[in-house]
Amino acid sequence: MGALTLGPLVVSLDRAFAGLGFMILLLGAAWLSRRGHPDRTDWAWRTALAAFVGARLGFVLTHGDFYLSNPAAILAIWQGGFAPWWGVAAATLATLPELWRTAAVRAPTLSLALLALAGWLLPATRLTPRAADLNVSLPDVVLVRLDGTPVSLHDGGGPVVVNVWATWCPPCRRELPLLLATAARSDDVRIALVNQRETSATVGRYLAREGLDDDGVLLDERGAVGSALRSGGLPTTYAFDGDGRLVDLHVGELSGPTLDRLVRRAR
Repeated sequence: MGALTLGPLVVSLDRAFAGLGFMILLLGAAWLSRRGHPDRTDWAWRTALAAFVGARLGFVLTHGDFYLSNPAAILAIWQGGFAPWWGVAAATLATLPELWRTAAVRAPTLSLALLALAGWLLPATRLTPRAADLNVSLPDVVLVRLDGTPVSLHDGGGPVVVNVWATWCPPCRRELPLLLATAARSDDVRIALVNQRETSATVGRYLAREGLDDDGVLLDERGAVGSALRSGGLPTTYAFDGDGRLVDLHVGELSGPTLDRLVRRAR
């Protein structure tokens, strides 16, 4: 489902493949040094840092309105939010000075850079599924509110963003206030926060302790929604249009701009 599963938690494949590219770059530089080639370790670390900072900066600049009003969120890199091609551009700039060095330095540098780039972008573009590839629709499952009222995800009609979560899941807990705030101000797209396999007492205690509203929180004690949507772990967020078709999804913790994208796609 576009994710690397770590127990009940998930890491999106795009982040996993970015990590693979960094590992190829750094471990490859160390291997070349041990094989008697000119030491490329410093260059590899500079390039990896440039790619990381460039990708993050590109994402922040692309969503400037959000980050101007939420500057602290710039540092919330655990939420994701990276622009890959900005990272490639920054890494290229960090590598350009190496092209004017001797052939003994230039050849392994270029080879390693291209190998790391291929390890990052080729799997990410070919193995990360699109929403259409999953062939799922909005589940027709009866859930309950915290007060015991039965409800269906189809009630009310229109587009809906479905987030599957649990109180024991740290990234779920971190993104919950953002989801609730978005739900409160979204008039045309419903936000359904579908708790997986926990009781109303457990969820109610957690929300009360954190001072969070229960509007939009639904209980799925059997995990039927997660199963129907082929969720590999938590958290995962799905955007459905007014006809119940899956139009976008995000695996892992949400950032504000990513949630805004899902809401826009659902409309």
